[in-house]
Amino acid sequence: MKPFGFALGALTGAAAVLLLNRQGTQRVRPIAKAAMKAAVMAYHEARVQGAELAEAAEDLFAEAKVEAAADIFAAAVAAAQAKAAQARPETKPETKPEATSKPESAAPASEAPASRAASESA
Repeated sequence: MKPFGFALGALTGAAAVLLLNRQGTQRVRPIAKAAMKAAVMAYHEARVQGAELAEAAEDLFAEAKVEAAADIFAAAVAAAQAKAAQARPETKPETKPEATSKPESAAPASEAPASRAASESA
């Protein structure tokens, strides 16, 4: 047997005899109660701190997720625009003869009879 193990066992036994008798229990009870209360309070505080840390981590994750989605969307839009620019044939603008183009002040054909009828009735 190791000497340290024997000494530890002997001290534990002596402490148990002193603490477990009726008078020892009365003396140790307030100390044990205070120690348990402190442990419960520490446990509660640790849970609160853990919850706050988890909430901060969730917020950070959500912000990173939104930024990543925005970056992915921007990259997809840029890629689509580049693809569309490559797909467009580069044509020169055609000049139309002026005989076929209408002057901007001319009214459409559907409006002409109505306006003419309005002016004749007046």
